[in-house]
Amino acid sequence: MWKPALSSVYLFSGEEDRLKEEAVRALITRVVSMDFREFDLEKLEASSMTADGILAAAGQLPFGSDRRVVVVTGLEQWRDRNRQSEAERLSQGLLCLGDSACLILVVGAEEEEGKRKTAVTAKLDAAVKKIGMAVTFPALKGEALFSWITVRVRQEHKRIEPEAMECLVATIGNEMRTLEHEIIKLVCYVDERETITISDVSFVVTSSPEDVVFAAVEAITKRNPNRALTLLAELHRFDPKPQAVAGKLLALLARQYRMLWQAKFLGERRVQARDIRSLPPEIAAELPAESNIAQLAFKAADLISQARTYAWTDLSRALDLLLLCDLANKGGAGEEAQAFRADPVHNLQVLVVMLTTSAGARA
Repeated sequence: MWKPALSSVYLFSGEEDRLKEEAVRALITRVVSMDFREFDLEKLEASSMTADGILAAAGQLPFGSDRRVVVVTGLEQWRDRNRQSEAERLSQGLLCLGDSACLILVVGAEEEEGKRKTAVTAKLDAAVKKIGMAVTFPALKGEALFSWITVRVRQEHKRIEPEAMECLVATIGNEMRTLEHEIIKLVCYVDERETITISDVSFVVTSSPEDVVFAAVEAITKRNPNRALTLLAELHRFDPKPQAVAGKLLALLARQYRMLWQAKFLGERRVQARDIRSLPPEIAAELPAESNIAQLAFKAADLISQARTYAWTDLSRALDLLLLCDLANKGGAGEEAQAFRADPVHNLQVLVVMLTTSAGARA
């Protein structure tokens, strides 16, 4: 994947965030000495940084490694017209980076990612390609996805039958994070057995109502409208009582958005996921006593990463929509809930569209 010689800047974009994470880890392992990571590795979030701040971080000399690595995530936010001036300044500053820098710019996947002609802006893309390396990570499909699953299972000292792989992908889809979670579950299930079979997949990777509702929450908060609407229809098939489906889904969505709110709060204060269980008192005091993100510390890294894709106004609006939908389902919404009516099935469909699409955001 890499050029024989290290570049001073990399730009990672495309549909598959999991592959970008693997590439970032590979670069860090190659460049930064384990003993000096506290000094020679810095991780930044684009939403809270300027071009000058990023360039200043990348311009610092390494303490004990060949290069100083600076990882900047959330560059997709600089596609916004209000932030493109920062992208232009960064593109100019890249040309002055020295050989001691290794700047990794990571663009998170969004809807229609595969159809974009630029990763961030034309000038920034061009500047990276001139002095460094731009890598696009498409969603894995077919044989490429099966090869990744095979390798990932082998890392757990197991093997998986081809039919089991096909069943796994047919049930879960090609989202690599979700597949990895299921692989870990399968590895634990087979215990000392070497091979994962199709029977194992059929037993472990189920589509129970509980699995579907949690998958629906994930699809909605990741703003994947097609998958969210499909899972919503499946929920109604499992439970013919629309009010029951609405009650459970709205409660879980409210909890997830509150978790994202806390994750965004912590992310903007540069709190690392590994420190969630031991927060400074002044920061911990700002978090709710119930539904506290510390209760899901094992998911903190994913929550903080996902929260970067949301503005504060997005999270506030999402919680408002959940309330309006719930009121409409109970017959208590007023004129402010014009999109909803006294039909929970209709209301959930409208809610999903409004939460997952840009068209819904303008409604």
